[in-house]
Amino acid sequence: MRALHVLRGRGLSVHVIEAGDDVGGTWYFNRYPGARVDIESLEYSYAFDEDLQQEWEWPERYAAQPDVLRYLQHVADRLDLRRDITFGRRAESFVYDEDSALWTATTDHGEQWTCRYLVPAVGFLSTAYLPRIPGIDSFGGRLVHTGQWPHEGVDVAGERVAIVGTGATGVQLIPHLARDAASLTVLQRSPMWTVPLQNIPMPEEYQRRIKAQYPELRRRELEESFAGNFLVDFDLRPSETRKAFDVSAQEREAEYDFRWESGGLCFYMSFADLLFDQAANDTLRDYLARRVREIVRDPATADLLIPTDHPPLTKRLCCDNGYFEAFNQENVRLVDTKTDPIAEITPTGVRLESGAEHDVDVLVFATGFDAGTGSLTRLNIVGRDGRTLAEHWSGGARTHLGLMSDGFPNLFLLDGPLSPAAFFSPPLLSDYQSQLVARIIERLDADGTRAIEPDPDAVTTWMGHVDDICAMTLLPKANSWWLGANIPGKPRQFLYYLGGFPEYRRRCELVLEGGFEEYLRDRHSAAAL
Repeated sequence: MRALHVLRGRGLSVHVIEAGDDVGGTWYFNRYPGARVDIESLEYSYAFDEDLQQEWEWPERYAAQPDVLRYLQHVADRLDLRRDITFGRRAESFVYDEDSALWTATTDHGEQWTCRYLVPAVGFLSTAYLPRIPGIDSFGGRLVHTGQWPHEGVDVAGERVAIVGTGATGVQLIPHLARDAASLTVLQRSPMWTVPLQNIPMPEEYQRRIKAQYPELRRRELEESFAGNFLVDFDLRPSETRKAFDVSAQEREAEYDFRWESGGLCFYMSFADLLFDQAANDTLRDYLARRVREIVRDPATADLLIPTDHPPLTKRLCCDNGYFEAFNQENVRLVDTKTDPIAEITPTGVRLESGAEHDVDVLVFATGFDAGTGSLTRLNIVGRDGRTLAEHWSGGARTHLGLMSDGFPNLFLLDGPLSPAAFFSPPLLSDYQSQLVARIIERLDADGTRAIEPDPDAVTTWMGHVDDICAMTLLPKANSWWLGANIPGKPRQFLYYLGGFPEYRRRCELVLEGGFEEYLRDRHSAAAL
């Protein structure tokens, strides 16, 4: 949406192909109960239009999916975006012609568009992953993936329900299933570190205060913030700069208590060495484990819910509304599928390798997404020499700044792999990258460049830089979607830039200032469309 608005505003002819029947992307398709943002609503919003910021009223501190979708629909109406979007179409291929330097897009309805610049804005969490479990097609009840939740909803009242997956989506959904289902079986392979969201109806005074500070807040998000968010406990409390052992045990406990009560992802703003020093991280592990045992009454269940395979913060924290409390209900059962894996899906439910069977009426897969690369490699993008993007990235994503890939001229990626996509506010990143792409196109048009792509050596250097920063942290200790580890057979590669947005923006600006020194350019006259 932001790319359409920016590029169209620069006088370019722009058309969007959209699989959904309305705007919203992930927020259009992910309609499962409990779906909501884990960045505060007042920050998970566009910053480019002050009138839009001031006029929109958020009903909750952390917006639920219907409210996020309603906001995006409002933006689409306000900016008159729908007239340049073809809805209900899936792209079947994008093919680059080297002679004309043009891309041809073809949809599942046979329509074609020809363009000079191709901008896949498919997001980094949009392609649902459904495990290939034997017998999955034989299930006789209702099977649903959270990333493709039916618009009419799923009525589980009085039903026997099983859910596979306890990542961020499962953590949000399980309390709702536990409330309504006759029985709920949670099939958990890997527990996640989970903290309370502490969501509440939006305090009017708080919203007024933040709106009054928007200009300074947005400046700080872009110029000072690692991740683009500052709001903690209804205050602009800065990130903690001290290390975990710079303070006494009592002060450390108080800091963790503050983060727990503040809610959301603010533990990432706690002690500066939690992601770099194992001993420091262990203090947070002990704190979070104690919190779980305080909530979950059955000690054996509590033990199963406490991760032992990764340090806190090395996978994206999950934020919940009553997740651990759900396991105190008599109708909820936790099954450890790490020690007793799922063997097959049967017509009546799930059978484990031990032979244990769980008969259910509704089977829910909360198994996440093929993050970062999955949505792009499935688009059948064909670049120079007839090589597909999937083939080119078979050993791992290859991008420069997460923005372009060698061998694919005039292809600009938004929220692409090896960009800060997973570590910076999505609305703010889409705004910056959309404007950056527009500026690049203007520069190319001005000097007669008809095609551009990064030099392969520049791509390799950027990939190494992304890896080097990750290696400085504890993140490689976790098998996370940040590393593509949730998809069998996917190359293990850290998919996102951890250097912080200010440094990322500095490096992007250097590309423009340096005249695309690390890029290959075709300066023949531009083809006429």
